[in-house]
Amino acid sequence: MSLEIYSAVFWIVAIVSTYLQDKAASSGEKKVASPTTLIKMIPALSAVIFVILYRPPTLFTILLTAALVFCMFGDVGMEIDLVPGIGMFLLAHILYTVNFMWQSSIAGLTLIPLALFASCLVLGVVYVFMLIRYLRASGPEIPPFILRAGTLYFFIIAATLSTSLLLWQTTGVLLGFLPVIGALFFVVSDSFIGINEFHHKLGRHEFYIMPTYYLAIFLLSLGVFVFVF
Repeated sequence: MSLEIYSAVFWIVAIVSTYLQDKAASSGEKKVASPTTLIKMIPALSAVIFVILYRPPTLFTILLTAALVFCMFGDVGMEIDLVPGIGMFLLAHILYTVNFMWQSSIAGLTLIPLALFASCLVLGVVYVFMLIRYLRASGPEIPPFILRAGTLYFFIIAATLSTSLLLWQTTGVLLGFLPVIGALFFVVSDSFIGINEFHHKLGRHEFYIMPTYYLAIFLLSLGVFVFVF
């Protein structure tokens, strides 16, 4: 599959899915076995197919594919409940993190990339604590289990962001910033979810959550286009 075809399919379906998700949220509809949920999964599925077909299988492409598969499962899980959705996306981010860290170590770690990685990770941890404090400040009380799971989840997203930065800086690949921006948009998208669920309802929240999420997985999937491992 060419990058042009993949991009066209991904974003056409992503736009349709965002509209349908907004319509379903407005009507209160939330059904796992529904056309809306199936369409919601298609962008992640197209990302999986793109990664598989674009380059012969390597450890990098296998782990990237597995992470995108769990994102696809997360799309379904979020329609069931927040907990299974978080669980699936947590596994996805663990795979992203392991993949980026492993490839960085193979490329050869040096002082400056490691310093940037550490700085990004620290900033990510600070952001998580600030976000959790904000969510607990004036919203409804967050159940302890959800609070712990959500905190762990955001820490792992911070690891995905930090290791994607490490991989870019370690390899020196020109377009290596694309997965970094993808990981950053994951932080943005899931922050919107946290605010909408536990602080205050955002008007037309699907138009905040879905585009930033789709941009995240699209840019992360381009790791197979950017890096040659």
